[in-house]
Amino acid sequence: MAASAAVRRCAPPRRAPRWLLACALFGAGAGAGQAQTLEEKIGACAACHGQNGQSPNPDVPSIGGQPKLFVMYQLFFYREGRRKSAEMNAIAAGLSDAELGALADYVARLPPPAPLADAGTRPRLERAEVLATQRLCGSCHNRDYSGREQMPRVAGQREGYLFKALKDYQSGARVGTQAAMAEAVRGLNDGELADLAYYLARFRP
Repeated sequence: MAASAAVRRCAPPRRAPRWLLACALFGAGAGAGQAQTLEEKIGACAACHGQNGQSPNPDVPSIGGQPKLFVMYQLFFYREGRRKSAEMNAIAAGLSDAELGALADYVARLPPPAPLADAGTRPRLERAEVLATQRLCGSCHNRDYSGREQMPRVAGQREGYLFKALKDYQSGARVGTQAAMAEAVRGLNDGELADLAYYLARFRP
């Protein structure tokens, strides 16, 4: 969400059993030299991001319906070490450019997440809507926050993950394709960032 261009992406899983499963599927395989199929790599994604890309974990993003270009960028950033996560770096390390494209195409075809069933409180939503308008979030992520090109879908995204992502852009811990996100969140306090995450997780067009 930014005034010119932005990018966001897949969060690292937190539990060792999940990422170890993912690394096993993405890695060398049970036998020496055994190639992994695209289906096995897709299975590794589901181990953390949920079936059909719908995350059950508030700290792990839903990836369903993300723009293909955005997903490709994030996998590339993890593969090249520009985004830091022991789990995701290990998973992406063995991906070829063709596999990046194939996985991104698969993710983009998954259904997008639904907004939280908890519709939220009107005063807080209105406060966040004003803030999102002031920060021109819809100019990059679309007015319905569905995302486009290298800008992610943020509508219906996990609230905890959104807050962390915004904090990471603010601190410089997270990279994007341009500096727009860092500028978009510049000067916002934690309460304002939390309000934005609250609003986007519940956004209904």
